[in-house]
Amino acid sequence: MIEQTFEATLYAPLFYSSSEGRAIRTQPTLSSTALMHALGYRYFELEKRYAEFGDEATTADYSHLRELPFFVTDMRPIAVDTDERTFRSTDYRSERHFTTNDPDVADQISGNKSVPEILEKSGAAYQTIRNYIGISPGSKFEFTVWSDTKLPENPFFRMGIKQTGEFRAEPTELDTLVLNKYLLSEVYELSDELLTEIVEHSQAFNRGNDPRLQHFVGVDPEFAREQVLPEVLE
Repeated sequence: MIEQTFEATLYAPLFYSSSEGRAIRTQPTLSSTALMHALGYRYFELEKRYAEFGDEATTADYSHLRELPFFVTDMRPIAVDTDERTFRSTDYRSERHFTTNDPDVADQISGNKSVPEILEKSGAAYQTIRNYIGISPGSKFEFTVWSDTKLPENPFFRMGIKQTGEFRAEPTELDTLVLNKYLLSEVYELSDELLTEIVEHSQAFNRGNDPRLQHFVGVDPEFAREQVLPEVLE
């Protein structure tokens, strides 16, 4: 099994619906479920699913990830700027959007002030505007991947809503392993006993507002190699 650690740099704005409310926010730690899809599409011939129906359209199902010949950590933020914003009209007549990291423009929406001039002239009603808060270009992340075949020295992949987030990565030394609880428990179905052991061999366990945003932070690398990998790559 080949182990590779990369530092990935974001070159285009990245948006995910990590949490929703008045603003749709992207969390700085990027889930390994998203990274597995991104790498799977690019390097492991994962079939893209363009349309789903019935329960599959509203209930996340990642069981197909178990069939992939690789496993990844979450993308740990190294230096992340979460000031990238898109204001999108959801008016039934049209959908318009623009992206900005100008705090004055952003405050107009988040502070319930006047609509930014560019949107006011567009004819989109104020109540139809949604505020997406994403990650700005230049942000950096670390992740580790284990696979049967070696990834390129400088892998390239896309992630996020409409695949806007463009990443380019380069090899680096392993610093901190961050494993995704949802991936381990719901996709790979690790036992409760092993999940408890992972907590005991981690520096911290971060609870998110969504099951997919719960992370084991600072997992002991040797424990992960000896106890976790055999279970997920059997």
